[in-house]
Amino acid sequence: MAIDLAGKRVLVTGASLGIGRETALAFAAARCRVALTYREHRTEAEEAARRCLALGAGQAEVIPLDQSDERTIVALADFVLDRFGGLDVLVNNAGVISWRSFREQTPTDLEEQVGVNLLGVMKLTWHLLPLLTDTVITVGSTASLHRSRTPPTYVATKWGVRGFVKALAAEHPGLRVVAVHPTVSATRMNDMRGMSPERVADVIVRVAAGEIEVESGGDVDLRDYEDGSVD
Repeated sequence: MAIDLAGKRVLVTGASLGIGRETALAFAAARCRVALTYREHRTEAEEAARRCLALGAGQAEVIPLDQSDERTIVALADFVLDRFGGLDVLVNNAGVISWRSFREQTPTDLEEQVGVNLLGVMKLTWHLLPLLTDTVITVGSTASLHRSRTPPTYVATKWGVRGFVKALAAEHPGLRVVAVHPTVSATRMNDMRGMSPERVADVIVRVAAGEIEVESGGDVDLRDYEDGSVD
């Protein structure tokens, strides 16, 4: 059943660029109150927040977040409670990748990807769960749905995220917990080649609104929506 998102409190991580920015803008156009996190690109995040307000967001706040640093996660949770009083929708979008082959990656490369893409998502969700009322959407990857030539470390984190979503949904039946899996998308991570971030953002918002029906713990494969359909 579709719901009106107006007034919903939404946090989008990694929202200064790419899929995260377009997702924040799409929620803003639905008249949500939005919080946008950034890791390095503060200027871009602040510009995205201004665009959110222009689109009709009731509130748009920007806060730094490094998911490999739990101190910033705790600070974010405190910020959300103070400025929003709680949270209706969490979009776990922030992620990193090393495109080098597995043996060419350093242990530091491995730790960063696992620390941000998997452990960081888990820690952030853990800290925000007491504030959440409705939906957790985690951006995965179609690399976790089939055999992939994407570097193994990144693929492993996305398989881990997919399992986390399924187990979390079973443990918290009062929430909708869903994984949305983009294919290669036109972001800086992929040299601006692939599916448009706007298309991914549109699907994420439609999942949050219940326009795309998926059971909690389920997967939304963006390859099914490349033509713009949502049936």
